[in-house]
Amino acid sequence: MFEGNRSFFKDNAQRVKQAFEAAMQAEGLSHDFHQVDARTPVIADEVVAAGRVADLVIVSATNPEEITGVERDFVEQTVMALGRPVIVLPAKARSAISLDEVVIGWDGGREAARASFDALPLLKKAGKVRVVRIDPQKDPSLRGSVAGADLAEALARHGVKAEAQGYPTDGQDEGQALMRCAEDAGAGLIVMGAYGHSRLAEFIFGGATRFVLNRLVCPVLMSH
Repeated sequence: MFEGNRSFFKDNAQRVKQAFEAAMQAEGLSHDFHQVDARTPVIADEVVAAGRVADLVIVSATNPEEITGVERDFVEQTVMALGRPVIVLPAKARSAISLDEVVIGWDGGREAARASFDALPLLKKAGKVRVVRIDPQKDPSLRGSVAGADLAEALARHGVKAEAQGYPTDGQDEGQALMRCAEDAGAGLIVMGAYGHSRLAEFIFGGATRFVLNRLVCPVLMSH
């Protein structure tokens, strides 16, 4: 089975290298292409090992309709173990990253804080940043205040054009509401924390994180 999976990557390695180098040359970017001969059939292990010394890791969401040899929970394993920000590109939807409008999913938690400041180099280049708190009325401590205003103020000190807003779920899952907000705003990037826990060797994402990853409408930057 391992050799069968390897054949997929061997057959496509040259095509991927050519596409990568053509894209880099078109953008005038300095680059290197590294082809890794994996020690195990778990692709995430190799990505994590290499990615821990990277500023940013970009991966594609796995497509359950394709047989590629990539584990179905590749994104989960990578995001949770890497310790670096990860941009996940949709397998089917619009994968081009646009910084005209960026939506940050904010709940005041550790993971959301890390993602927000990991994304700072991109947020500085964004035309507009929305700090979105889902259903802020459910948190008594937020009454009489603008949810997310503290983060928007902190980002503004870095030159980020940010504004804060609450957004209702209207009975939907929090992840679904965040996706709806991003679609309504025409966002080209979502920034959010990755919430989850480990069950033995399997990483289990929290509900909102799992929903967003399973139904990506645009690229999402995640940190854990």
